Amino acid sequence: MIDGAKLLATIDEIVSEKQISRDLILDSIKEGIRKAYEKNFDPEATIIVEIDQKTGQIKVEKELIVVKKVEDDLLEIGLNEAKEKYGEQITIDDKVYEPVNSEEFSRLSIFQVGQIIKQQIKEAEKDSIFDEYIIQKGHLMTGVVIAAEEKYLLVEVERTFAYIPRKNLIFSDHFEVGQPITFLAEDVVKSKNAGQITGSRTSNDFLYRLLEREIPEIFEQVIEVKAIARDPGRRSKIAVYSTNKNIDPIGACVGSKGSRINKVTAELQDEKIDICIYDNSQQFVINSLSPVKVISITTNDEGKEADVVVPDEQLSLAIGKGGSAAKLVAKLTKWKLNIMSYSEALTKQIEILWNGNLTTDELSALQVKLKDKIKPKVTVEKNTVDITAGLLVEKFEIIEEQKVEETIILDEENYHVDDLTESTPKVLENEIKEIEDNLSYFESEQFENQDDDDDEINYEDYDDYYDQDK
Repeated sequence: MIDGAKLLATIDEIVSEKQISRDLILDSIKEGIRKAYEKNFDPEATIIVEIDQKTGQIKVEKELIVVKKVEDDLLEIGLNEAKEKYGEQITIDDKVYEPVNSEEFSRLSIFQVGQIIKQQIKEAEKDSIFDEYIIQKGHLMTGVVIAAEEKYLLVEVERTFAYIPRKNLIFSDHFEVGQPITFLAEDVVKSKNAGQITGSRTSNDFLYRLLEREIPEIFEQVIEVKAIARDPGRRSKIAVYSTNKNIDPIGACVGSKGSRINKVTAELQDEKIDICIYDNSQQFVINSLSPVKVISITTNDEGKEADVVVPDEQLSLAIGKGGSAAKLVAKLTKWKLNIMSYSEALTKQIEILWNGNLTTDELSALQVKLKDKIKPKVTVEKNTVDITAGLLVEKFEIIEEQKVEETIILDEENYHVDDLTESTPKVLENEIKEIEDNLSYFESEQFENQDDDDDEINYEDYDDYYDQDK
């Protein structure tokens, strides 16, 4: 029925390629033959299949019950016939095993055997993959994107595939086919679909595993990560703690010049990470609000509620856009927070305990520091220009010219310019000509609409005039 040598070679190939045990493949072949016989001949028949692992020869036998009178020749055998075939020791109700002739298997039956064996091997492979990857649940995995659809990514991971829904991706993640991707094995199931692994890049555990990979102290549990709160792709807060007083938990996580934490941030699409020290008291709330300073904090330990007073200048930083920063602190600490500014607390006559991490002197210094960072708005009034020290000479010349202009205007009431030219010595002709040009310039249309009560000098117009002579 089946070539034994080829059968053994095929088994060896499957064992190598699919990484399935040899015994499991042999059992699958036996099961396939049994089901094919039962389907094509007698579903109630009991079939025994044996495979010689040295020669690959398959022996198929059906179980028959010895009876006095045969009613079903597929299940029973007569006593006399049984004694002839199997010996005189056979008695009623004994079980004998009759070889099944391979010719009984039609071509269709053999095809069905092959299909059943393939299905059995496929199921065995799924079980093998599940057993291999179930222990990696909750750990980092790396694969290559083989499909980037609108609702999911399909990633090839060694022997299987991982399915990553879009909701489990950071909003700024953009992976193309062929790109490598690192993710958390969030779940592993015996799925009928291609992807038996469900991946995630937005879970808190993904951030924890990245920290564990980049920071040896966390991997060795010298530093313990007590809590994590994430706004994936934007900002995260983590609380760390160490019983070893010789270790600075924050410094160890950050690394030299940010070398450790920057690698984690880069994997998370530049997600900002705030690190604070864990504490089992209200100090934890103060620590988690960093870099915001706390002036006063009043807590209700039973209800896990806290009223927090912060400097006016840092209120928006403490709350964040759309309350995002405050939500992260609440998630991290598991406290309900009511954050208010210092001026609001004074208005509501709330008692300021000064039990935070900011004193009155430090508050004043902080207000001055933040005020200095705000650039004052520069307003320039109409027809006014700020004269710098470097233009003092130009200012002097303008004033002198203004005096000459005023003198000429006064003399114009009784004299004409032509008369002045005739009676004036020849050496002054050039000066008179220049004065005449000045008068004609300032009597032009651009000065007709100027307000009479405007006593300020329009230096821009003067600059235009002198630029003409250059």
